Amino acid sequence: MRENGEKMTIVQTDQRSRVVLPGRKDELFLMNENSDGSILLQPAVVVSAAQREYDESSELQELLSDALASKTVRRRRRSK
Repeated sequence: MRENGEKMTIVQTDQRSRVVLPGRKDELFLMNENSDGSILLQPAVVVSAAQREYDESSELQELLSDALASKTVRRRRRSK
């Protein structure tokens, strides 16, 4: 155990350079190999471009909220 109370675990790569991360089933990570050889894994989430645009644009959020709150316009179909 480290001085700060963090538990250290030894992991070993297999023949295909894979590592098992106990307790981390089916998760995504960003990996960064630092200049000192250490490897940093950060939990990651994939977000579509449309979702990112929505998250970053208060104008778009307001526009879509207004559209959701408005009544739907319905038109009668023409008979053939």
